[in-house]
Amino acid sequence: MSASPQEIKDAIDEFIALVQDDAIPAEDRLQRLRRALDHLALLQHDVAYTFDEGDYPDAPDTDYNALRQLVSAHFPELGYYNMPGSITQHISATDIDVADAIDDIADITRELYEVRWRWEHTSVDDALWYFKDMYFLHWEAHLRGLQLCLQRLLRGHEETDAV
Repeated sequence: MSASPQEIKDAIDEFIALVQDDAIPAEDRLQRLRRALDHLALLQHDVAYTFDEGDYPDAPDTDYNALRQLVSAHFPELGYYNMPGSITQHISATDIDVADAIDDIADITRELYEVRWRWEHTSVDDALWYFKDMYFLHWEAHLRGLQLCLQRLLRGHEETDAV
């Protein structure tokens, strides 16, 4: 069953608002982030579009440093976290990589900014294609790592001191 374009757009707008809105209470922000990530991950399974072969201009660049500062201010309890270098091989003997929750949120937000821009300036099909394609090519890894980090923090399995 495909998700409606409006449902996907609403989830994107909700995530972007969560990152940008100063009025969201700090004590609600992590739970809302977890839910928004889950919602985006679920929706990507049901994206339906017709490939739009239009020749459109590129979306404007997003200032990564400014976005990172905003994310850091709104999620001060997040920072670096551990990720195994290998999941299905080298069991109990893998390297540990360092991931960055602030970068994860910033990268997901940048991708969703572009989806929203395409929605408003190209076509809905182009936006849906970009949402689905860039999920698999880029931000799925950010989303999944961040989900694991949040699961540990919000269940109290890890300390929540800022890094």
